[in-house]
Amino acid sequence: MKKSRSKYVVKLSKREEKLLKETISKGKHSVCVIKRAQALLDSAQGVVDKKIAERISSAISTVERIRYRFFEGGIERALYDAPRSGQPKKLNDKADAFLVATACSDPPEGSSHWTLELLQKELIAKNKVKTISTVTIWEHLNNRGIKPWLEKNVVYPESNAGIHRKDGKHSGSLRSPV
Repeated sequence: MKKSRSKYVVKLSKREEKLLKETISKGKHSVCVIKRAQALLDSAQGVVDKKIAERISSAISTVERIRYRFFEGGIERALYDAPRSGQPKKLNDKADAFLVATACSDPPEGSSHWTLELLQKELIAKNKVKTISTVTIWEHLNNRGIKPWLEKNVVYPESNAGIHRKDGKHSGSLRSPV
């Protein structure tokens, strides 16, 4: 076997070599982790990058990157990807509270109940978000068990029950939710 003339030479301890061999043989890891482990073992044995790349069905640059990651952060960094942050949250805490409060309040005039589209328009109109999908709104409300499109889930305040006129006099009572 030809020796690799890489800038980053892989030298494994007995423990690291054993860990890599177990990773390859036990099959409890993803394919990419197994391929990275194989590349590290081959690199430590002095196999050239081109042969390693052919063996693990990858590009030579991938082999170089695996070796660099080992040099940079050890065996864990070489085998596993760093956690990814993911997409930022669409609703911050204030916007989320506004959504819940709006969904539990009376619907706009001309509507018998809040729909996802009405809630979407309300969030955008009140500048709580620039854009938001109805699916995101549904997920936020569903996670809290709130379904404003079903009348039985509307929250009626227990204190001061009933409908009052502007002059403060009692004019009737609210229907109790079913």
